[in-house]
Amino acid sequence: MGVAGNVWFAVFLLRRLLAIVVLAWVVTLAAFGLFQVGVESPAATAQINAQLGAGEPAPVQYLHYLLRLLHGNFGQSLTVGLPVSHVLWQALPPTLSLIIGGMVLWLVAGTLIGIASAQQHGSPADKNITAAALTATVLPTFLTALLLLALYGRISRSGNLWIQPGYVPFTRNPGQWLGRMILPWIATAATQVGATARLTRSAVLDVLREDYIQTAHAKGLPDEQVLWRHVLRPSITPVLTSISTGFGILLGSAAIVDQVFALGGIGQQLLGSVRNGDLMLIMGTTLVTVILISLVNLITDIAQAIIDPRVRLN
Repeated sequence: MGVAGNVWFAVFLLRRLLAIVVLAWVVTLAAFGLFQVGVESPAATAQINAQLGAGEPAPVQYLHYLLRLLHGNFGQSLTVGLPVSHVLWQALPPTLSLIIGGMVLWLVAGTLIGIASAQQHGSPADKNITAAALTATVLPTFLTALLLLALYGRISRSGNLWIQPGYVPFTRNPGQWLGRMILPWIATAATQVGATARLTRSAVLDVLREDYIQTAHAKGLPDEQVLWRHVLRPSITPVLTSISTGFGILLGSAAIVDQVFALGGIGQQLLGSVRNGDLMLIMGTTLVTVILISLVNLITDIAQAIIDPRVRLN
């Protein structure tokens, strides 16, 4: 990439980051306005008056919140009794562990299932694989999580204490961290595996019909070499395109999984704050969630442009 390309990429990156800032501002404005104007909540009203100025007009209180936010002050949690930034900082490791692990499992499993299904197109194995993937997709997340939680009980009764509910930090004990994240990863990834498998299967079948693939087979190249060298790269582009939408769905599922398995992540904090009308914690968790989704969308767009030169960053 030359000097002009570097400048162009820097401008693109700056525009996207500014768009994330604007989106975060809109989200805080909407959340504040909902509780201040649209939803009667004595707890939220008391929290606003105590932290943002009692008796002040709503625009002035919101301005106070923004000024504090610029200094990294998210306010004080009503239910936990701690600064929201402290609560979010504690909730971030289990959230990232759940999201990153679930996302990797989703993409790897969905892609491999789709490739295996395409290679056996029309066979009973193809139909069984597709049916199993779709079944995992249509099951509600809370039901999948509860079924896996029941599996926890059966595993613990057998004397195996490696797989347990709750969260153990990776830095404290990597083995226990892995054991406590396996089933939550499965519950989170299950929401998107079927869709990715079907998308990969369709993309692989389309590429396999291309003339250059037929030419590669005619030259005597092994099927595995044709698949991994000539088929996989163009087939993966539609999967990358679907990550933006899929990640938003996965993040919503992760909040439910977080609550069911008591991981103590941002999803559990968000659900608890909504239940208790803790406005500051609601705004903080929502803000972090929006930023995470926006950053994943940005990374996905850049990765798609790197893998497929036909795609331009706009």
